[in-house]
Amino acid sequence: MARLYDSQKAVLRATDGKILLDTRVIPGSIDDFASRLRSLLPVGWFPAVPQDLEDETAPVLVAVLRGFSAVLAGIWTLLEECQQQTRLMTMSGPFLDMLAADYFGPDGLARRTSEQDRDYRARIVLSLVAQKNTREAVFNALLSVTGVAPTIFEPLNAADCHALASSAMPAEGGGYGYGGAGLRYGSRQGGQFFVETALGHAADAHVIYQAIEKTAASGVTGWVKVSK
Repeated sequence: MARLYDSQKAVLRATDGKILLDTRVIPGSIDDFASRLRSLLPVGWFPAVPQDLEDETAPVLVAVLRGFSAVLAGIWTLLEECQQQTRLMTMSGPFLDMLAADYFGPDGLARRTSEQDRDYRARIVLSLVAQKNTREAVFNALLSVTGVAPTIFEPLNAADCHALASSAMPAEGGGYGYGGAGLRYGSRQGGQFFVETALGHAADAHVIYQAIEKTAASGVTGWVKVSK
């Protein structure tokens, strides 16, 4: 553990008067690799490593070793970067985009314009554990990709269809039916639903179709109307 000196070669001290020591070089740095390589050389072939304020007596050796070490330090930095890109919570940049494409398809969960890594990562995490198969799941999926709350209608759901009204009695059945505003026809045949949504900030209608396809229950048909 070497002492630390200032530009005048005076020993540096802390505010309490204790001598400051250089604990070690930064792991993976050029100095670190140069020191490791020098320690592997046969004893006696080259001058010993200088201590404290001693002058370096093998500058050519040090230059050669630092040249090799620069390459190794670059590889070390690359390995650290690659290690970060192997985990969702630490990856960044295009690696996040590639992960989203792997899990959700090329257009399934694309990065929004100017969206930061932090916000994009949060959307990916939510999508990975998102609820599936239910009406609420379809609603939340569409809200996520468009930013707009969709209208979902199920013909078999009495809460959506109500009873039939008529122009003569428009208030009957909650005002739904013949001659009533917001006309919706019910049906006892299930296995389908209707969606009305705005495009919002989705890239195109295909993104909306994909969100529904990946969220709705298998075998159920969704009829979609997208407005701009």
